[in-house]
Amino acid sequence: MTRILFIHNTVMWYRIPFFKALTDIYSVKFIFNHGKVSNKLYGVDTPEEIEGLQGVEYEVLSNHLGIAWGLVQRAWEDYDLLVGGSWDSIPEIVESAYYLTVAWLRRKPIVLWREDWAWDDPSLKSRLLKPLKKFMIKISSAIVLPGTKHREYFLSLGSNPEKIFLMPNVSNQTIQKEDYNKTAQLKEKMNLKNKKIVLYVGRLIKRKGIQYLLSALSQLENEDLVLLIVGSGEYETELKSRVQELGLADKVIFTGNIPQENLVFYYLMSDLVVVPSITYGIGDPWVLVLNEAMYFKKPVIATEAVGAACDMIKDNENGFIVPEKDADALAQSMVKILEDNDLKLEMGQKSYEIIQNKFRYHNMVNGFKQAVEYSLNKE
Repeated sequence: MTRILFIHNTVMWYRIPFFKALTDIYSVKFIFNHGKVSNKLYGVDTPEEIEGLQGVEYEVLSNHLGIAWGLVQRAWEDYDLLVGGSWDSIPEIVESAYYLTVAWLRRKPIVLWREDWAWDDPSLKSRLLKPLKKFMIKISSAIVLPGTKHREYFLSLGSNPEKIFLMPNVSNQTIQKEDYNKTAQLKEKMNLKNKKIVLYVGRLIKRKGIQYLLSALSQLENEDLVLLIVGSGEYETELKSRVQELGLADKVIFTGNIPQENLVFYYLMSDLVVVPSITYGIGDPWVLVLNEAMYFKKPVIATEAVGAACDMIKDNENGFIVPEKDADALAQSMVKILEDNDLKLEMGQKSYEIIQNKFRYHNMVNGFKQAVEYSLNKE
């Protein structure tokens, strides 16, 4: 059985089924080297004992001065193939440069797993990172990427197209019969009965573009329309001030963070899910909210700054892709869906079909398997 050393910063709930599925195929040792990433992004710590990973070989490394020094030893362990590579922070750059170089010198195949795409980032950091990215691409045997935009970007960096494999991001949910009753109860408790509900789920930061969603909402005259904003973040106070300025106090509800297991109720009660991200320094690498909304048979609207949009949204079939920072286009798309119940239901069903056909965990595993087989045969 192929032995894989799999280095990743942390483990989130939506990755657990993928990681477990890999252990049925390979002998995998997972190393999670930056558990605080999950806390920064989602307010969730990565414990040493991870629920759901029973039967999986893994280790959560501690950091000292920001560096997971345990990787020095792990890079020299016995394995047939290494998965890893990150340039998201200075510590991860240092670590990746080390363990990838060790694997390369040891002639171990390397599979690079990334989610970058070519957003317009003229920063000095981006320019300085470009040679490092090209080095990692050059020494890798295969590269796994989630979608079309990401593939185009890595081709622009000089990657051989033959060694790029698409491995879609997945976050499939489950629905229990009692969830519908609980959703109805919550909807009544929140005084949302007979309301049309637009849902936003994510961090409240500037690059999520929520300010443009609020501007779009202010253009809609439907008195029964409510926007639920689920999440928290540094931009929350400014967004609440914007709500007051636009006279939307009776149409916008900030729920704060909602536990993952309770998000099902918010998806089920919504009529439409919107992801209004902008390229504020960087774009959104993927946005798994699209996966989740579509699993719950919801129409979706996303901007061109969302990495998953061109792969998951079929324009005018299960939703719309709109230009970033364009509140008018966002408002027009929202109206088309919210004022046509038949279209809303048709789009929701199409969303579910897309998920079932292309964005299940077996699709993710198959993409990974292709990259591994290519890497091993190449060697």
